[in-house]
Amino acid sequence: MKYFYTGALVVFGFAFNGSALGQAPENDLCMDAIDINEIFSTEVGEQLNVGPFSNVEATGESELAAGLVDDWFDPLEGEALPSVDQSVWFRFTGNGETYQITTYNGPGAAMYANDTQAALYSGSCDDLTLVTANDDLNGFWSANFGWYYSVLNFTAEAGVNYWLMVDGFNWEDDDTFQGMSEGTFSLRAVNAEPLIDRGVCSAARPIDEVFNSSTTAAQFVGPFDDTELVTGLGVDYEADMTGAECWEEGTDDGSVWFSFTGDGNSYYLGMFQCQLSNATFVYYFGFDNQLALYKGTCDGLVPVGCSEDINQADGQYWAEIGFDSEEGVEYFLRHDGYHYSNQLNEWSAEGTFCLTSTLSNTTIGISEVDAPVFSVFPNPTAEGVTITWTGDDNLADVTAFDLAGKEVAFYSNVQRGQNQDLGLPSGIYSLRVTTETTSGIIRLQVEK
Repeated sequence: MKYFYTGALVVFGFAFNGSALGQAPENDLCMDAIDINEIFSTEVGEQLNVGPFSNVEATGESELAAGLVDDWFDPLEGEALPSVDQSVWFRFTGNGETYQITTYNGPGAAMYANDTQAALYSGSCDDLTLVTANDDLNGFWSANFGWYYSVLNFTAEAGVNYWLMVDGFNWEDDDTFQGMSEGTFSLRAVNAEPLIDRGVCSAARPIDEVFNSSTTAAQFVGPFDDTELVTGLGVDYEADMTGAECWEEGTDDGSVWFSFTGDGNSYYLGMFQCQLSNATFVYYFGFDNQLALYKGTCDGLVPVGCSEDINQADGQYWAEIGFDSEEGVEYFLRHDGYHYSNQLNEWSAEGTFCLTSTLSNTTIGISEVDAPVFSVFPNPTAEGVTITWTGDDNLADVTAFDLAGKEVAFYSNVQRGQNQDLGLPSGIYSLRVTTETTSGIIRLQVEK
């Protein structure tokens, strides 16, 4: 069910940026934008945040609507242009780094339906040039957990002035959920490594640091940015798909390449949410990527493994490949976003991500169809769950992470197939299940 917030809660948000009841926020106009340079770190992987801010009683800039037609999706009845109703403004100066910036429900914030729209401009308030815009993190998912918040990926050119406009979505449905999304929200930005020029095997980004034979704990490298705006890499219908035959849509959407040297050990290698610190959250559209692994040389690639989804039936759309590395052999990993189509529109999954590697204590010797399968039932759940996995191991350690990547619970020696009371509040979590020989991640929704 979608969230509704009382007037008292919305009034609570006024204090954070100087508004009073019936008065527009201090950053209602572009010329009065709030400086947010503080959240743009120059260290890759560091995420900083600021807020909350309010858009209650803010006015809108209807003159900007025409430029947002392909990015915002709240035109009112009988109109073609999106609705720019209650927008507030922020400003910063580019430093040459690449970022993912998101609106979110930070501490003390409460936004009606968790629903914002965001647009980034360069130039000056009287001469704005649209850089990028976004309506939802993922409009196909539930609003209850913030998937209607907004996400922007871009490279902030050094010395360029930028202006960020955040607006509330204007709902006009034939149900009980109508009206303007207003309230308070926060902003966060993470510095990500841009994968410019990594679109060919010969320019693969080395990731040897993610392979650690001295621990079974998951290792992470990144975050990386593969968005077309940042890399310039788009759909390539002429790409050689050898070794990527398991990709369901059979399309190269601007693949990026990584490389490493085998050490003779067995690993599970995949993409997912970064766990670089307890405060890091990055988003890749739908968490939906595809992987293909090769060995040899760029002029003579030999397919090793291919992965589309860990478990599509349970909504685990990220890819993971299990393989036995050969010592001294050069490997190349091809990462791609899934190609979506919904009759009227086509788009590619892209965003910010980390690569993760987990050491296996035993030889894997498997193809994708034999890869370990992890599942949780029921999902969503209000109480306990049953966690299962394939293989010979009957016990596993389970770690729960929230959407910010923070570890919130640990369960030792969970028995396969037995009910486990997780004791988690409502939210969406990632469960990392680790047995003696395998490891995997499950996305779980708790509704109470």
